[in-house]
Parts: sequence; structure tokens; C-alpha cells
Amino acid sequence: MTAGEKAKRLLRAALAAAPLSAFAAPAVAAQYPPRRAELFNPPPLVALFDVERIPTRAPLDNPNFAVADAAPVAVLLDLELRAEPVKPDPLGLAWSLQPEEKRDLALALDAWATGDAALGAERRQLRRALTAAYAARDLAPFWIENGEWRASARAALARLALAADDGLDLRAYAAPDAEKAAPTAADELALSEAVAAYALQARGARIDPERISRLVGAKTTLPDPALAVAEVAGASANAGEALQAYNPTHYGYQQLREKLIELRTLRAGAPASDGLYAAATGNVTQSDVLPPASKSKRRAAGLAKASTSRVEAEIIANMERWRWLPRDLGEERIEVNIPDFELAVVRNGEVTHRTRVIVGKEATPTPIFSNALQYLIVNPYWNVPPSILNKEMLPKANGDVAAIAANGFNVSYRGGKLVVRQPPGERNALGRIKFMFPNDFSVYLHDTPSRNLFAASHRAFSHGCMRVDAPFAFAEAVLGPGSGWSESRVRRLIGGSERYINLSKPLPIHIEYFTAYVDEGGRIVLRPDLYGYSARVRKALGLGA
Repeated sequence: MTAGEKAKRLLRAALAAAPLSAFAAPAVAAQYPPRRAELFNPPPLVALFDVERIPTRAPLDNPNFAVADAAPVAVLLDLELRAEPVKPDPLGLAWSLQPEEKRDLALALDAWATGDAALGAERRQLRRALTAAYAARDLAPFWIENGEWRASARAALARLALAADDGLDLRAYAAPDAEKAAPTAADELALSEAVAAYALQARGARIDPERISRLVGAKTTLPDPALAVAEVAGASANAGEALQAYNPTHYGYQQLREKLIELRTLRAGAPASDGLYAAATGNVTQSDVLPPASKSKRRAAGLAKASTSRVEAEIIANMERWRWLPRDLGEERIEVNIPDFELAVVRNGEVTHRTRVIVGKEATPTPIFSNALQYLIVNPYWNVPPSILNKEMLPKANGDVAAIAANGFNVSYRGGKLVVRQPPGERNALGRIKFMFPNDFSVYLHDTPSRNLFAASHRAFSHGCMRVDAPFAFAEAVLGPGSGWSESRVRRLIGGSERYINLSKPLPIHIEYFTAYVDEGGRIVLRPDLYGYSARVRKALGLGA
């Protein structure tokens, strides 16, 4: 290696270690003629080592070359330089102009949104939704202002502390301290997540009703978590009330909530014993868990010794099923409670008619859903469902279709399929009247020729439809006062052909499943878990099967 080559190598090494000030300009295209000064007076390093150099430098009047004389090392190695004004970094400038609380929130969000790997998919999705909400409001906090909690934050935190009163479980969401003098960005995010989780749970997000049974057609309407946080945060000192309002507002739910608080207060003053409670009430279908004020103190003290945890679990499971119902049940409506075997007509918030019903057997449950009663049919035909025809009627007749016809049924074939209908009459399985609310489950309310079954206390005898005691009195109740349809007028339509009566407006009907409710005397009433739905709900909520 020649001395010149060694020098070049040393110079290139020096160039690599040289400070940035030695290279004040980026590269420029090599299309300009050499500078006059470079031709006649080469830099000292070039002259010293006699390095052959290809002149490519821009002329002196080149506006893109602001440096009159480049550094000797740059000239020697023929670096193509261009001097351009330094442009400011707009992101860096914007970042420096942001308030400190926004910068802290942005940094906290970056780590929070990706989340811990142990977090479930639903919780990561929740955090992504809240991160988008913060981005949409230009990283403005919901709960912190000037380094302190807003009034809405303190009110929301107070409600979160009482989440258990509504049977909610927020133990996985660590709410920050309401008394913290200087809440951090992490506190801000923790509060938003807890508020969103509360709103979702309050609307029934913990259980998909269809997972309990395919015959549960009830639907839950979940809120947008970002909108829920914005709504509660915007309620100022009323944020607690705004958050609690995500729970059902129905009177039946509120009664159970009060009873849950009452039971827990009672339990807090006495030792619990699951065994005592199970032994005392294991076979009871209706029990006064809390005695009325007129009962003796001795009975109340004895009750306090028994564990109420099992009753609490049942109450919470029933509170959860209230979340499946529409927010607006209707001022005028019909409610059928399957485990109670009863039906009620409600007008202006008051029960105006109550009667017994027969519901589906354990093997053929009555579906749970909401709909609207639209019309009545007096003297209905009964179109025998294929399931009953194939599983019961044909086997009973030994497959003899003629025998079925001999029993008064109309028999025909449509598209190669056997169709059986029972004409109107006293022997008709639907009785003399049926009440129609067209639905996907093909069930309805109707009369029955087997009226003696209403005397039974456990009235689960049907294939899914609901049979109504005193159906013509019920017809008058649903047609409503002022309709002109009295019970006697409806009865006068009894005959051999179908007669239709349309309601002036559809009447909401809710087929419900409540194994616990509070009666008119303020006592908790427990009913058998006919279809096992309550046990499934308790298990899904982590309350035991």
C-alpha cells in the first residue's frame, strides 16, 4: 500500500469520527464545473498528499451551495455537498406546545392501549375504544383539570364504590383514590376504564342471554363505552346518578336492589353459615327471608344467624335478568312470569288484572322474550305442530292417519307432507280463544279445555305455549277500557268459525323468568328454578351453580 493510499485510509477514518460541524451541508449533484479557487489554490491536505481529485464542485454563484469553502477532508474525498436551511420538526414543535397534562396522557396512553398480555380480548378492545375517544378530543382529559379531580370524577368514584349494591363486580378494575391531591394520567385512564366497565355491566354485558338457552330470545343493548364515559364525565356533580342510571330503572329491579342491600346489612351483623341456611330453607319455594316489622325480635335474631349468601346470589341472578328486558316496558303491558305461573296486565304502572297460567314443561320450555299482542281469535283452529304430530299423535294412533281423522281432526297433504288441523269446538286444544303476538318461537296465549289443571300449584304442563285461566276476562282486560269489548260481548262470538278482534294498538308483552321478587308486603319471594336458567346465570356470574 502506497503512502497516498494509507493517507486516504486515515483521512476516511478521520472523516467517520469527525464532528458534524465539519459537514455543514448535505450532498449536491455532481454536474457543476470546478471552482476557480480549487483549480489554482488546492487545499493544503490535497497539495500535501498529491491526491488526484475530480473537480465536481458547484460554481460560486450556485444558490444551492452556501458554504464558500468546504472542509479539507470533504474536498479531498470528493463529498457531494449541498447546504440547505434546516426545517423545523412540526411534530416536535407541536409536542413542545402541548400542555403538560396532555403530554403525560399521551405517554400513558401509548403503554396502556397495548395493555398487558394477560388482559383478555374484551378488555383490550375496551381500551382501544377509549384510546380512540381520547384521540378524538385531542388528548383532553375527561376527569382531571389543572392537576386536580373534577367534580364529575369525585361523584363517579363515589358511585363506583357502591357498584356491589347493583350486583356488579368491578374488582378487576382498580379505581383511583378520590382524595388524591394530584391525580396522574394513569389515574385518569383507570377511572375511564372503570366507568366504562360499570356502564357495560349495568346494561348486561357480562352474559349473552342466548348462551343460557337458545329459547332465551331476550336481547341486551350495550352502550358505546366512549360515549358512556363522555356522558358521565359531562354530568359534573351528578355523574354518580348518570352512571347509576345505566342499571335498570324498573320497579321490580329497584325492589330487589333494596332487598340485596338490606340482606347484606343483616349479614354484616351476624356470622354466616351456609349449612344452616341450606338446612332451613332447602325445600322452601316461597320464604320470608326478611321478616316484616311486626314479627318478633327473636325470629329476626334467629334469621340473622343463617347465611344469606345463597339468597343474595339468587337476587343478583334475578337482577341480571332484569337487564335483559327493554328499558321501556310500556306503561300498558302484559307480563308473564314463568316460575310464578302467573300473568299480569299493567296499566299506568298498576296491575289491573292478574290470572294463573300454565307454562311449558321442563322438557318443552316456554321461550323468554318480548313482543306485542296484536289480535285475538275466537273459535281458533289448532294447526298441530309437526313435533307433536310425529312424536305423539302418530305413535298413539299406531301411524293410522284415518284414526286421527276419526277423532275429529282435518287431515290433508301439502307438498307431500301430512297436515293436521283441529277445527273450533269445545274439544279444541286451544279452547275457545287465543291471543296472538306473532314471533319466531310460534308460541301464544290461549284457552284450554283442561281447566282443572289450573288448580295445581306447579303448572308446567304445556308444549311451550301458555294457557290462560279465565280467558274471556283476560280478553276484556287486554282490549282495555273504552274499547267496547266487554267479557260478555267477546263470549257472544263463540261459534263454529274463527272470529278476529284487533287491538286498537299493539300491547307490549314480556315473557319473563324471575325466581326471586319482592311482593306487595315487602317480602322476598323465592320460586323454583323451573328450567335451570337461574343456576346457569349464577354460574356465569361466578356465584356458584
